[in-house]
Amino acid sequence: MIVLFTDFGTTGPYMGQMRARIQDLASKEQIIDLMVDAPAFNVSASAKLLAGLVKPMPKEAIYVCVVDPGVGSDRRALCIKTQYGWFVGPDNGLFEYIIRNDSSSMVYEIIWRPDELSSSFHGRDLFGPVAAMLASQQEFEKNLIDKDTLVELDDKDEPGQVIYIDCYGNCWTDIDATTLSKSDLIIYNGIEISFSRVFSDTAVGTLFWYVNSSGFVEIAKNQGHGAQQLNIALGSRFTIKK
Repeated sequence: MIVLFTDFGTTGPYMGQMRARIQDLASKEQIIDLMVDAPAFNVSASAKLLAGLVKPMPKEAIYVCVVDPGVGSDRRALCIKTQYGWFVGPDNGLFEYIIRNDSSSMVYEIIWRPDELSSSFHGRDLFGPVAAMLASQQEFEKNLIDKDTLVELDDKDEPGQVIYIDCYGNCWTDIDATTLSKSDLIIYNGIEISFSRVFSDTAVGTLFWYVNSSGFVEIAKNQGHGAQQLNIALGSRFTIKK
């Protein structure tokens, strides 16, 4: 199984071209879209989402991960063997939390290059074909590298920000739900938001926070668009009241 995680979105040719290239090279493999609307150009938020989303996934999957605003630069191309499967993508911090969560992970720089390589579409021309070769157990040139040489995220802020807003207006945050108690309040622009186990435990139109299916703290509105009501955007910060 080859799993795609990108910020390409659902319009335009990008997902189709990348999927077609992978399918051509690995015709027996299922290709699954895990996320095609990761926060555009936002490597830090995408890295946090990726680490949470892969936990319930099949352990032998091969992930093609492309949130790559530095495509075409001298940033390295990586493939990483972890307890969650293989990850293929850029050396820009996108895999930082994946690697943190697996001390046994092994990181390789991809040396192999195709005969034709676009300077702006490594997902299609480099990362996708490498994933196909991993799936079919074909050898390709790669070098084991020291994890200490990897690009690190320039994000030293304490947790407490929105990293994704879904189509319902629910706001995924970067807070691990195990770090909060049910009595804790989220404070945003002076509004206190309390915990609820599920949507149906609150009245329609009520704002609340809950533990989403990926283990993140999520701010939501029952049968409404929480982000619009709160005027929250990607990157908005909030505080926790114990």
